[in-house]
Amino acid sequence: MHDFGKIIYLDLHKTGSSYISTFLKSCCLLTENKFSKHNWIKEEYDSNNFYFISIRHPLSLYSSIFRYGLDEKGDVWNRLRNSGNSSAYSSFNSFVEFLIDEDNANLLGYGYNKNYAKHIGFMSFRFLKLSLQFPHRKINHVLNTKGNIEELEKLFITNLEIKTENLNDELKVLATERFPQYFQQDAVSKFFNKTKRVNASSANADDVDRLSDTTLSTLSSKEKLLFSRYQ
Repeated sequence: MHDFGKIIYLDLHKTGSSYISTFLKSCCLLTENKFSKHNWIKEEYDSNNFYFISIRHPLSLYSSIFRYGLDEKGDVWNRLRNSGNSSAYSSFNSFVEFLIDEDNANLLGYGYNKNYAKHIGFMSFRFLKLSLQFPHRKINHVLNTKGNIEELEKLFITNLEIKTENLNDELKVLATERFPQYFQQDAVSKFFNKTKRVNASSANADDVDRLSDTTLSTLSSKEKLLFSRYQ
């Protein structure tokens, strides 16, 4: 989370968040009040401020995290290695199978658990945690009352979802059209002319072709919240 007062960026893992962080630090005129990597909003929520989050197609997310782990990087890699489950990286299919298996939910961290995993994929869970104030409270309420996860969208604090697939264009709109008063326009132009994506993994779209029909079907069901952004 990057808190610039009037603008707050919620940095979802592997969605170009390092690139967006660099952009904000380079171009935003507002003073950064707080930075807490990948953290969520609690008491500090203010409806008068503008909250935005970056998102990415769930298949690309899984592929990127898988490739990042093959480079022995990332929180998921560290958790699986430390728990003796690095063999999950033997193939993309085995990796996705491991992450969508409810029995493995507690190994993934961030408060993810087996009860959540019955209804929510890990990537959608991460998305929910940043899109909601007091996310665990709200997620548990929906599950305990046997509601639909989609109902939580009515409670999202986010004003904008920027897609990684269209990152530069959407950041430009944010900085030059929506809130030009909060950004140094010359710095914005220079940034997009000179800066390359940072902290990028070697995500491979071909990985998707290696998923079994069963794995893909389960993944689509578990991650339907994120998939719905790409229909």
